[in-house]
Amino acid sequence: MASPLDGRAVVVLHRLEASLGCYDVASGRELFRLPTAEFPHKLCLGPDRRLAYVSEYGLPGVESEGEGGRTIAIFDLRARARVGTLGTGEFSRPHGIAADRGGRLFVTCEPQRTLLVYRLEDESFFHVVDIGQEIPHEVTVSPDGRTAFTANIGSGTLTAVDVMMGVVLRHVEVLERPEGMAFSPDGTLLYVVNRESAAVSIIDAIKIETTGRIDTGQGPVGIAITPDGGRIAFPLFHEDAVQIADTATRAVTGTIAVGRQPAGITMSADGELLFVSCELEKKVYVIALADGEVLTTISTGEGPNAMASLDLMEVA
Repeated sequence: MASPLDGRAVVVLHRLEASLGCYDVASGRELFRLPTAEFPHKLCLGPDRRLAYVSEYGLPGVESEGEGGRTIAIFDLRARARVGTLGTGEFSRPHGIAADRGGRLFVTCEPQRTLLVYRLEDESFFHVVDIGQEIPHEVTVSPDGRTAFTANIGSGTLTAVDVMMGVVLRHVEVLERPEGMAFSPDGTLLYVVNRESAAVSIIDAIKIETTGRIDTGQGPVGIAITPDGGRIAFPLFHEDAVQIADTATRAVTGTIAVGRQPAGITMSADGELLFVSCELEKKVYVIALADGEVLTTISTGEGPNAMASLDLMEVA
């Protein structure tokens, strides 16, 4: 009988050792490891899922003193090589990163309160958007590619941006330290975790206003959503656990213990597996979403954080 782990790979960003690693989920075997610039923070896959983009923040964290980095690394996962670099120009500390199906890359630069939007076809700037809020930390894009949202941890707000026009549509107040965000599949709702408020804010993405909340454990920091939009999952940075919530009832339905300081989360494309990276344990926990069972753990480099789930053939 086939294992649910078979044929899967996970790409993991090692924040504390400046590298990107790729692992066979079933065996835990490291397939390759590639160097990045110092202190990479976030990654996303490009529209073709072959290229991975990594924000090279250049400092340990938001509170760190110093200028920070000014580059985005581009990796070809099938070729297992770094194939390019995007510069951020005068803008420093690139952090949140996302790509859409229309061939655009979105990057937050915190000190300048800016969202950079690149055209991937020629690696040029499409827009440079002044967010006007403190520390835009994360970014996500609606399924139709029309609206980008930044989570601004210094202001406790989200900012909606019209992608084609490159202008701010509206700011909406949420709770303390908003971080990871996930759209419902139809793009009508946006779920955002608030790390220091023990809650997920639910945003009407059309009206751009808060429409509800889900109470959580302490320190929700990232988020993933199932393909049908029925469940969300989020690591609890302060509790060494991950929680599952039902989006219909807007309530937590399960809590699963993991390792120390869980920070990163991703889900397999079919919604069967959940991956949670634990920075202080150098491990990724692989969890069956159906019953919350920890199926295996994968040993990684120092400070595993952001991840992407792929089919093994995509990196073969």
